[in-house]
Amino acid sequence: MQEPKLGQEPSVCICGRRRDAAASYIHQSNVATYVYHRCECGAEWTESRPMLDRSEPVSTDEVLEVHQRDLVSPPREEAEAEN
Repeated sequence: MQEPKLGQEPSVCICGRRRDAAASYIHQSNVATYVYHRCECGAEWTESRPMLDRSEPVSTDEVLEVHQRDLVSPPREEAEAEN
């Protein structure tokens, strides 16, 4: 696998799964927002994002972008039960 260039995150995990399919957990501190990711293979990584200004309004498009995966794909329990 080719090494990512500095500042670029690979789009797939080391196991080959898409990174955007990994479970994500968000922790907000006074300094930054941290997003912890865990792939089904057990690999983990963390993103650090600057603190958000909560006084700014959020558009409907931004809300849909954040929740798109939850709205489009069935919950994991239902998908596993079907298999």
